[in-house]
Amino acid sequence: MKNIALEFKNVSFSYDKKEVLKNISFCINEGSFFVLLGLNGAGKSTIFSLATRLLKLQKGEIFVNNYSIKDYSNALKDIGIVFQEPTLDLDLTVKQNLYYYGALKGINFKDTMNSIQDEIIKLGLEYSLDTQVRKLNGGHRRRVEIVRALINKPKLLLLDEATVGLDLKSRFDILDYVKELVKTKNISVLWITHLFDEVNENDDISIIKNAEIIESGLAKDIVKKHNKENLVDTFSELTKDSK
Repeated sequence: MKNIALEFKNVSFSYDKKEVLKNISFCINEGSFFVLLGLNGAGKSTIFSLATRLLKLQKGEIFVNNYSIKDYSNALKDIGIVFQEPTLDLDLTVKQNLYYYGALKGINFKDTMNSIQDEIIKLGLEYSLDTQVRKLNGGHRRRVEIVRALINKPKLLLLDEATVGLDLKSRFDILDYVKELVKTKNISVLWITHLFDEVNENDDISIIKNAEIIESGLAKDIVKKHNKENLVDTFSELTKDSK
């Protein structure tokens, strides 16, 4: 039986009186790639913020690597985070950004660089370490953020719309790399997106609409269940407004 890397159990959340998550439940197995798919405003970023404890849990339970999110010192110690909005210091070099993050984690410079040396090479960043971040293109900045998220060797990697604004090649280079991490390092991944072409037919997904998860399972099984040709048509049918 596989361990559970991330589990939401009957989670609801409201901003003032507006309920933005309604009884959300899903789980991600250890060493698996999981997609949360939904349109903007569906509640995806709220899920991300609760999983990273940027928002305080109101109702339900969240477990990260078998720790309750309320036990945040243990729950958050083995996760890596890539936010939707860029969070690098543009005035620092790539190396300085990595060193600063490692220092925040209590890791010295040598150990920081050693922990991600292979990933730096795989992502083609070895010649950019002394480059000021503002001089990098969007795709390479995002690669730096992913490498940074791997410094503490996380068991769970959370990525919120990690490819938004990037060109097609950069998007799929990053997606392929993250999926390779799952295979080679047994990292669990929550991939949050609204982009259908980033979903493979064999991906485990949950579709969220108007604060509720309306379907879960393998993408190909969901398409077959609703007797559609593809995920786009299935999603359109599931999310169309009722009259």
